[in-house]
Amino acid sequence: MSTSGYATGLPQRAVTSADEQVGLNAVIAAAVTRGVGSMPALYVTLVIVGGWMALAAWGPLHRVDPYPFPFLLFLNNVVQLVLCSVILVGQRVLRMAADRRAVQTYEHAEAIFAQVADLQEHLDQHDRMLSRGVSLLEASPHPWIEEHRVQPPPQATDQAVSVNGRIAARLTQLLGSMWTFYASALTQVAWIAAAEAGLQRFDLYPFAFMTFLSTLAQLIFMIVIMVGQDVLGHAADRRSEQTFLDAEAILHECRRMKARLTAQDRVIGSLSAYATAQVTEQLAQALHDHRATLESGLQPRPWMLLPESLREPARAQARQLGEMLASIGCLLVPDPGPGPGVTFTDEEVHLLARLEHEHWMAGQAALSLADGPGPRDRADPRMAPWAELTDRAREKYTQAARDIPATLAGVGFQVLRHDTAHDGPGQPDFNAEQAEE
Repeated sequence: MSTSGYATGLPQRAVTSADEQVGLNAVIAAAVTRGVGSMPALYVTLVIVGGWMALAAWGPLHRVDPYPFPFLLFLNNVVQLVLCSVILVGQRVLRMAADRRAVQTYEHAEAIFAQVADLQEHLDQHDRMLSRGVSLLEASPHPWIEEHRVQPPPQATDQAVSVNGRIAARLTQLLGSMWTFYASALTQVAWIAAAEAGLQRFDLYPFAFMTFLSTLAQLIFMIVIMVGQDVLGHAADRRSEQTFLDAEAILHECRRMKARLTAQDRVIGSLSAYATAQVTEQLAQALHDHRATLESGLQPRPWMLLPESLREPARAQARQLGEMLASIGCLLVPDPGPGPGVTFTDEEVHLLARLEHEHWMAGQAALSLADGPGPRDRADPRMAPWAELTDRAREKYTQAARDIPATLAGVGFQVLRHDTAHDGPGQPDFNAEQAEE
């Protein structure tokens, strides 16, 4: 199963607020928000206001703007109105980014659920192969997976279900734009310029009526901001609930897969144990028949007629065969069909023969400890270290080692070298002296 298809058609990165900065107005809004919404901006504001108040109270600005500082109050209202517009713009950007994140999370959850369903189907196929069509685990998918497909991702506008909610959403959309910001800033600048130029004498310096209108607009903007915050809060709650259910469903499916894999492990373990026992029995019979033929030159006794005292050493030899082959960089695998056979070098044959003799000696020593030594044990010429064996005794072990590939081929196995099995660069050349050490 390829992982390259997991993200097909999905965004390749997370959605951020910067993704909404498309167009000149959005770029200006982002720049204003970053500039005003910072601690340096706060420090500058405090310095300007504090300095103005000091100069107006005891300095040269006393005649221009004495206490209670009407011009500073007017300017403060103007700036607050502009900042309310900036907050509304930022809120709109956050809402749009949150909506896009909700869509992205929804699409990712759908992709995960699709992959989970694919994995469950794959495990169903394993069930049918392992248990002849009987499901190893009866469990239904999490109900949220089906509900998720018919529920769209939560959007902020979805929370405006009543008439008041729709009005509030519309006001938030209209006021939370750069055009509203431009209009509020230009209106106040134009009003001041008209008063200074004498075009309007209704609201002269310190512009009390404009201050009143600015305060009223701030009150409206603040209420709209609070309504917008409430809408964003409800949308965030819906998204949080959906994310929680997504995670719960994914965890439920992971537990289902874990339970199914555990059930399959039990079946595979029993099948593996059975197969291992059968393979060991076949190898033991083949090795015993070959050894008996080498030693006596006669047809060996049928395996089933042999006593356990003769069959068990052959089984032990079969179980140790894999370790012996590993010592010369080879492994034992089922024979997939005709292929190049492995021919052992003289050094490899020598090592395998010596290892087989040592395993046989260890087995005889264990039998002697259990049953006590007998006359035949002391007289057996094979009961000697490898260096003290006769050439004839060594030749039997050597010939048996050399015939291992042919013996295994007779029971459906073959010997491979590690470099051939891995299809990669070969292992370092076998060194008999290193193996001896």
